[in-house]
Amino acid sequence: MLLFLIQYRPNQFQVPFAPFTGVNHHEKMVLFGCGLLLDESESSFAWLFRIWLSSMNNRPPVSITTDQDRAIKAAVNQVLPGTRHCICKWHILREGQERLAHVYMAHPSFYGELYSCINYSETVEDFESSWASVLDKYDLGKNEWLQAVYNARNQWAPVYFRDTSIAALPSNQGIISFFDGYVNQQTTLPMFFKQYERALESSLEREIASDFDTNCTTPMLKTPSPMEQQAANLFTKKVFAKFQEELVETFAHTANKIDGDETLSKFWVAKYEQDDKTYIVMLNLAEMKASCSCQMFEYSGILCRHILTVFTVTNVLTVSSHYILKRWTRNAKVGQGSDEEDIVKQGNNSLTSRFNHLCLEALSYAEEGAVSAETYDAAVSALRNGLRRISIVAKNSTGKWKHSG
Repeated sequence: MLLFLIQYRPNQFQVPFAPFTGVNHHEKMVLFGCGLLLDESESSFAWLFRIWLSSMNNRPPVSITTDQDRAIKAAVNQVLPGTRHCICKWHILREGQERLAHVYMAHPSFYGELYSCINYSETVEDFESSWASVLDKYDLGKNEWLQAVYNARNQWAPVYFRDTSIAALPSNQGIISFFDGYVNQQTTLPMFFKQYERALESSLEREIASDFDTNCTTPMLKTPSPMEQQAANLFTKKVFAKFQEELVETFAHTANKIDGDETLSKFWVAKYEQDDKTYIVMLNLAEMKASCSCQMFEYSGILCRHILTVFTVTNVLTVSSHYILKRWTRNAKVGQGSDEEDIVKQGNNSLTSRFNHLCLEALSYAEEGAVSAETYDAAVSALRNGLRRISIVAKNSTGKWKHSG
């Protein structure tokens, strides 16, 4: 699971508010939970992470993205030592606008060049070269803030953690935008709880709308590739659009085999007439698996144009299940894969596990039932019948328990 956490003060009582947010199967921001803290100390954040970890059956997230705060960093290291801790790059850029305001005013092109260095560098070497070039061009080599930011680059510059599954934030507004329009510095604590519920309701409505849009519209195919039809049937509308973009780009790329045998082959992939910028793709045809030097799949869970180009030239017609991540599919919320199986196995022993599993099923039930008046009536009827059956089973179970006692 991918998590993002940031803390800010949403009300006049100056209570630190720490929401955990992530990205759903439509690449939209969702809220997993939150905490109101006494202060912003390491002990407070450590408590928050322990409570969160407990609520997740002690399964730590793959990665967590936060703002640049020493107390948070120490708490993550203490409670989530195996989790990849990243710093939100948008906070780096926003803080840079404040600390380097004089540079922005004197050199309007500076922001664009810094932005490109951070977001468009494809290798560590590219980033290092571009960063040094920007600092040299604007005579910022001795700027203390930039030096401190550079020293922590492996936590916020995307090129340094492309080997880790980290879904991109939906926008450059950062995750505070989840509560934009609902909470601000003037919000009182009582009003905060009402606005919090409204924000959640709005988020759920958007997700239901996206589910409906995905399930009730047919994507327009742009190629004759069976892979595209396969992806259209499996992925959500938003994710399919990204896959389709990568697939269409294969028509402008070439792949040349430079080494290998019948089992493992090495390819150079480049855009047509741009041989100076090549990517290395390793293909295991027997297992139908490939890896690319761009590491797009490892980072985003979506196949890159380079691997798709190699698949095309080697007559791989469909994508193996290894590349169909459930989190990006139409069925992302139908069960929870191995997680759900574990919950079911634990069901006879844990009230919490049974409750969590039923909540997951109920959420899918409610979303399907709310689509129309007809489905709503059917859902309510089935729910009432189910409740009566549960009551009968409960009474029988209670009777057997008393008899055995």
